[in-house]
Amino acid sequence: MEIIFNKALVPIDDSEQSLRAVSKAADLAAAGVIKNLVLLNVYDSSKVDITKLHNQDKLDELRGDSLELLQKYEDIMVEKGVHPHLKRAGGEPSSLILDVVENDGTYDIIIMGSRKLNKFQELTLGSVSDRVTRLVDIPVLIVK
Repeated sequence: MEIIFNKALVPIDDSEQSLRAVSKAADLAAAGVIKNLVLLNVYDSSKVDITKLHNQDKLDELRGDSLELLQKYEDIMVEKGVHPHLKRAGGEPSSLILDVVENDGTYDIIIMGSRKLNKFQELTLGSVSDRVTRLVDIPVLIVK
């Protein structure tokens, strides 16, 4: 199969939907459809005040948990013969995903899971995948 996408961003969290998205992305890369994969985990650093000493420990813990999660998904991809790049950042997921895509400028596609929100949650909270899909200028593959 020929390469269709040069670089794909796969935003992940610790959910079943992310696991399915990682598996699909790995399958597409192993089949030669995607040349490069980047796994991105965004951890919630909004409640951490880095000016306070004890909060630095909390931030280090969040970063460590993020790295462990990335390595877990990396292992799944490596088993399929795919070697992704790993990225992590603290903040609000949809904003950071959009920033990464815009600032890098070389992503061709985003592959991500979709959380199953009820209608009330969807209306009040929105979803990361919905916001990213609406605001990004590249194709988004939503894996359910």
